[in-house]
Amino acid sequence: MGKNPIISLRDIKKDYNMGDNSYQALKGISFDVYEGDFVSIMGPSGSGKSTLMNIIGTLDTATEGKYIFNGMDITKYTEDELAQVRNEKIGFVFQSFNLIPRMDVYRNVERPMLYSGKISRSQRRDRVASALKTVSLEDKVNNLSNQLSGGQIQRVAIARALVMDPEIILADEPTGNLDSATSYEVMSFFQELNRQGKTIVLITHEQDIAAFGKRTIILKDGLIAEEK
Repeated sequence: MGKNPIISLRDIKKDYNMGDNSYQALKGISFDVYEGDFVSIMGPSGSGKSTLMNIIGTLDTATEGKYIFNGMDITKYTEDELAQVRNEKIGFVFQSFNLIPRMDVYRNVERPMLYSGKISRSQRRDRVASALKTVSLEDKVNNLSNQLSGGQIQRVAIARALVMDPEIILADEPTGNLDSATSYEVMSFFQELNRQGKTIVLITHEQDIAAFGKRTIILKDGLIAEEK
């Protein structure tokens, strides 16, 4: 594991206003994620793990606290600046896969590069081929998602997360829609990516899935209850 933190969260708090009342989802979260790390974040419903995932992924911003991403203080970034971080620095893998059914595998994996607008067609082609090879799906490039199994669909989503060569992969309940055997198969791909040097942050409520990581942070009531 490298010595440089990719993510540094300091006293992160998140309040939600609901009419005349407010609810504090995060009450002061501080931790670091280092280069080459594989961190699992666990917690029961209501613990704040989804809120924390949204803040790490720049999908939401903290009410208080500081977020340093690879040396950049992004706490006060504009929405356009945060969108660029999401596109270029973070590879997302979601429980619901988020593939577009009418697009084939190639075009689904290519999508983040199109949003970037900075990558040539030949580079996109090479990156898609490399990412699909990494997840052993190079023979499915022309298939639609309804022609794939659940595990294959999630592996396509992992390939899509890889094509921008992100600083971290952020996986939100990536096995939530899969059976146990397929879940372990998908998690083995995450472990292999981590062995190759990718930094991974995993959100899960399942202890056996969290165990695939190197470190586990357990949330309870908006605070870190345990780190192991």
